[in-house]
Amino acid sequence: MMKLKNLIIYLFAACLVFSSCKKELDLSPTDTFDETNAFQTIDDIQKGLNAVYGRFGTYSNKMFVSALASDEAKIGDDNQGQGIFTYRYQYSSDATSGGDVIAAFGGYYAVIDQANRVLARVATVTANSPAEEARRPLLRGQLLAMRALAHFELMQMYSKNYNPSDERGVPIMLTSDVLARPARNSMGEVMTQVEQDLTEAKTLLSSAPFNDTVMNKVNIAAYQARIALYKGDYPAAITYSTEVINASVKPLVSGTDYEGIWTDENTNEILFRIRYEADGAIGSLWTTTTSLVYFSPSKKLIDSYDNDDVRLNAFFTSLSGKNAVYKFFTSSKGARVVDLKVIRIAEMYLIRAEANARKSGPDLALGAADLNMVRRNRIDGYADETFGSATDLINAVLDERYKEFCFEGLRFFDLKRSNLPVQRNADDASPAWQTLAAGDYRFVMPIPRSEINANPNMVQNDNY
Repeated sequence: MMKLKNLIIYLFAACLVFSSCKKELDLSPTDTFDETNAFQTIDDIQKGLNAVYGRFGTYSNKMFVSALASDEAKIGDDNQGQGIFTYRYQYSSDATSGGDVIAAFGGYYAVIDQANRVLARVATVTANSPAEEARRPLLRGQLLAMRALAHFELMQMYSKNYNPSDERGVPIMLTSDVLARPARNSMGEVMTQVEQDLTEAKTLLSSAPFNDTVMNKVNIAAYQARIALYKGDYPAAITYSTEVINASVKPLVSGTDYEGIWTDENTNEILFRIRYEADGAIGSLWTTTTSLVYFSPSKKLIDSYDNDDVRLNAFFTSLSGKNAVYKFFTSSKGARVVDLKVIRIAEMYLIRAEANARKSGPDLALGAADLNMVRRNRIDGYADETFGSATDLINAVLDERYKEFCFEGLRFFDLKRSNLPVQRNADDASPAWQTLAAGDYRFVMPIPRSEINANPNMVQNDNY
């Protein structure tokens, strides 16, 4: 913008020198930018899409909240007040105590707004070659998918368990309007829009190759599986997870091939990630580069692993005698600079296992086979387990998800959708915040007070 202002000054000065210059200058574009002049080519659309992916890094807010509000973490020896209100269930809609839990609201709507701004220009920008023209539907598909993901993540955090008739979903935003005062759509309406966006995106991306840093038909199917499990559509969860598994783009791995995922030595098992080249924001949620431990893994979590489980060394370490999270600790790019893993193939096996256990007419053999598949790749010398009831299998899958996806943003929401309490050990929390009862209002995050104050059509969640 400064260069453009300088250009205007230069042209104005030149106008005084050359008598042929008009008395008034009409410059286009002007020294301000909007979508009209910011997006003029296919490459401009690509840059706008890249910004959408970058903004989706707000997923780390969900990871932080899930770890602190569940039984994954305990207050570290070096904690200086970080996340204390969230850990103690004392959060509110005010930024003074609710900063952790309200941050994702604005973050995901920033994703949606950016996607909508770019979507509005996809059809009109100039393509300079057939190859560029072929990119147009692919860019639109990715933008639609990211808009869908952001709407889903918002509803998961800021609404109750899925009920299509519940009027307190989240506002659907399909155009960019900074002055909008939207009301909350029903959960069913939000889900319809999410599924519509994903379906169209998948069609547009049907010929696109798999790439774990952008949306494509495989990782869209993975999100469709996650969403189907969330809404209780177990046949669909089985269908979508099977689609991803059968695509064979990222098979399960074991041993050092698995450990390398967490130091970015490889991208095994990752279906979608946000790549960080220099940002240590995720790893620094738990420990600093000077080895201060803000939050440790809970004793309950560490004790849940077998001694021969590869995840013990992959996920945890010791810093001066203090237990610390190693999952996002280091990579060749630097201390705490590790890619954000949004969704992985192990989740597809455990989604299918749980769906087979929960569906009408449960199939315990198929469910156990998927659970055992994950365990065999994690535990040296593991012997397959059988289950005598659907309840036993469901509990085993939830326990496995606890171990597999700790600090990845799933645990708190697994307990929420399963109508289970958070139950911390006495070693990990004082009696005042050892338990969050099943169905407690604090399983639903508050709408930010700033949004309530600015938008008369917005309704706050219960008890905030």
